[in-house]
Formats: sequence, structure tokens, C-alpha cells
Amino acid sequence: MRKVFLLLFALLLMSHPRAEAQQFEGIEVFGGYSRLQNNLSSTFSPFYSPLTPFGADFPLNGWQASITEKATDWLGLVQEFAGYYGTKNLIGADNHFNTFSVLSGPRFYYPSLKVITPFAHALFGYDNTSVTIRPQNFKATSGSYAMAFGGGVDVAAGRTLAIRLFQFDYYRPQSFGSGQNNWRVSTGLVFRFGGRRR
Repeated sequence: MRKVFLLLFALLLMSHPRAEAQQFEGIEVFGGYSRLQNNLSSTFSPFYSPLTPFGADFPLNGWQASITEKATDWLGLVQEFAGYYGTKNLIGADNHFNTFSVLSGPRFYYPSLKVITPFAHALFGYDNTSVTIRPQNFKATSGSYAMAFGGGVDVAAGRTLAIRLFQFDYYRPQSFGSGQNNWRVSTGLVFRFGGRRR
């Protein structure tokens, strides 16, 4: 079944109406859905006892947006924004989590392909995570350095539009004084402005 899917996908790419187009240079704006698998297992709760961990990993749903200026067909500079939200029950109390990040860094593209554009990046910046315990509405916030390493695949859907099939990142903030081994996956649309195709 997997081989059949890969064959159909390859045929779709070969028959794509923009298959003759080359790599885009200019400004790319991405926006879409993102899911963060939060690894607070090793982070100790600031609300109860220093010996009480948050427990198992849990997912947060949210959004991701970025602006990339492509200097060449293989190099771009990314400015990324993301927000995630979710609730986890701990010791009979609902803990509401908000995470917001601002990251930037280089993105590297594989320039010889036409419709498909694979990329990889290394991003660095700031993470702000807040936890609110309800119904007490007790809130704690942690701001920290953060970094993300990963990549993804874009598929051209026209001259100014592409579909980001996926973007997968290892994401490491330092929330509440402890490094976390998080991962996140995103998908959405890429709009292209003011550039040219080579």
C-alpha cells in the first residue's frame, strides 16, 4: 500500500501544471496549524511540592506563522512566531498552559528540485510559558531562551502559493529552569511575494 501511495504521489508531481518552475526567490509568508508535544516530565511544579513533577508528556494545539526572506535559491532568513494552548489535570486541578515563542535563524533549501522544496533550519529565540491553576486562578510564568532544529517539505500549488506538507522540529526551551525535549509538527499554506523563479 505504501508503494502504491508513493507511486501515485510521484505521478501527481510529474503532471503538476507548474512542474517546469524552478526555485522561488523573494518573500515567503507561512501560516497554519501546529501541534507541540510538551515534555514537562522533568520539570518540577512551582505550585505544589518541589518533588511533584507535571507527569507524562502531553500535547498542546496552536498555530505557527513565519516570514522568510530568500536571499538565494538555497538560503533564507526566517522570523517565526508560534502559540500553543492546552489543559492538563494534575492532582485534581486543571492546569491551563499557554506557550508563545519568537524564533529566528537561517533556513537552507535543496535547490535542484522543481515542484517539491525540502528545507532545514536552525532557529533561536525566546519562549514564554505560563501555567494557570483553576479554579484558584493561580498563575506562574517562565520566560527562557529557546531553540528549534528541523525542516520540512513545501509543494508548489501555483506561482504564488505552496502547501507546506509538514514541518517537524525538535524544540528545546528552558521553562521553569529545566530544559525540555519537546517536538512539534506544523502544516499550512505558504504565500510568495515579490520574487522570481530561476
